[in-house]
Amino acid sequence: MVRLVTILLSIIVVAPYTINAFWFQLNGHSTIDIINHLPVLFAPSNYVFIIWIFIYGYLSLWVLKCFNLQKSKKVINQKQSILFVTISLLQLISTFSWHYEQFFLSTILLSFQFIALLVLYLTFPLEKLSIQLRNPIAVYFSWTLFLLILSCCYVLVHIQWSGFGLSNALWCVFVMTIGTATILHFRYHHHDVASPSVFIWCYVGIAFENGFDELFVTTAALFLSGVIVVGILFMKKNPVSSK
Repeated sequence: MVRLVTILLSIIVVAPYTINAFWFQLNGHSTIDIINHLPVLFAPSNYVFIIWIFIYGYLSLWVLKCFNLQKSKKVINQKQSILFVTISLLQLISTFSWHYEQFFLSTILLSFQFIALLVLYLTFPLEKLSIQLRNPIAVYFSWTLFLLILSCCYVLVHIQWSGFGLSNALWCVFVMTIGTATILHFRYHHHDVASPSVFIWCYVGIAFENGFDELFVTTAALFLSGVIVVGILFMKKNPVSSK
């Protein structure tokens, strides 16, 4: 019970802070304003960031479901609760650092947050109930992965990296391809449908943002979205346990 209350309190603290930072203002500007300040081709359209509301709503419902299941069995252990609180703290600090233009530090903190989320993700065994309970974490995990890639791209543009002479569009397509391969790994090996769905949402947003101005990036984003859809529908490993 204490563990779930701690997780719920973490959500209550972090959710309004993050949504306010992304959509309104922290230190005089929103996260989206900062992202749009530089021509980062990997950056999606602004509407994509609405997913934060979905994520925290989904996590809140997840905690309530865990409260109900807690009566019959322990669904959240101490390690998972500690990881979740750690992730929340890293979320706060990385967002704060980003808004004070400490982009490299923010990216490092976001990397630690991603690693903590990956560890939390892997604590759920491949059983039917556990996979259902993992879905909100999977959404949060994959969104953090996308943000980490976006943050790395932003830092490289910020420092005016030459890209070894290759065009920004080519690098963007390369990064999206790596992202697709990574997320399909989790689809296949971890029976995960939630994470690929998040990347489809993001890639369609990239296509919408670039439009006809960067037709190569737009086409690649839509094509890779289709690849992920095919992966969701047809990439299946051995059936998971029905426990």
